[in-house]
Amino acid sequence: MFGYGPSLPPATSYANLQRHEGWRRGSAESDDAWNRYQDALQSELYLWYGAENDLTAWHALCRAIGVEPLPKTCEQCEEAARRTHVNIVDLIEWGRNGSEEKVHTFRNVAELRNYTKETRKIFRNTFDQEGSNIVLRHLLRKIFRESL
Repeated sequence: MFGYGPSLPPATSYANLQRHEGWRRGSAESDDAWNRYQDALQSELYLWYGAENDLTAWHALCRAIGVEPLPKTCEQCEEAARRTHVNIVDLIEWGRNGSEEKVHTFRNVAELRNYTKETRKIFRNTFDQEGSNIVLRHLLRKIFRESL
């Protein structure tokens, strides 16, 4: 039986489950599990950082990425988020742990890309999907298509 550890980072839990189940990359079982994992990450991100017009949720995001002082409007929060390069799985971990320290941010997309690939903390890019989280749109970066 698989032992889920809620205090573990999401990427670690998924990797442990993948090993436990013996899923081979590209198999139907693996693809289905990956899609469900990504859906769960997106739901949890929404839980911690809410909706576009929720200033409290925007302030949580700004605290996570180290924006000080906290902006007074949602629009100002959007601007701060748009200029920040952060791993979204790390944001979810920050929300889970309630850390006082800010999430590690990166100077540019190349640094974020390298970190994401090394740690395998991958969040599916849902930017083009209808109904995708507007808050998320300000944070998503193209990690696997370097030319874009």
